[in-house]
Amino acid sequence: MEIQAGLFPASGPGMLAMPTPSLAAAGPTLRTARERMGMTLQDVAGETRIAVRHLSAIEEGRFEGFAASVYAIGFARNYARIVGVSRDWITDCLRDAITAQFDARDRFDLGWSGQPARRVRGFKRR
Repeated sequence: MEIQAGLFPASGPGMLAMPTPSLAAAGPTLRTARERMGMTLQDVAGETRIAVRHLSAIEEGRFEGFAASVYAIGFARNYARIVGVSRDWITDCLRDAITAQFDARDRFDLGWSGQPARRVRGFKRR
């Protein structure tokens, strides 16, 4: 599959204008670019080796299923590269919102933060 570089260029005479970077604009822009190229999610998955479920989640703006923000942003950047969307633009769309979302997650502390480790339910010491 040939990649059309600059399908959604950032600026220039006669070029398509990118929407203002936002979390809400990221997924629909990637979907539109993919459809303009005549690609399915399976085609993108084959090119990027990213699972279709992750690509679908990116298009729908659902990032809670990713293990960490770096995966969500990295997968979105690779998706953008394949469909000709600026990787810098997609990063601008996602970085602040995704990082804040992941920072707000409740997670198990392994003690590296200096905070006492939280207890896991269902675990009993003998």
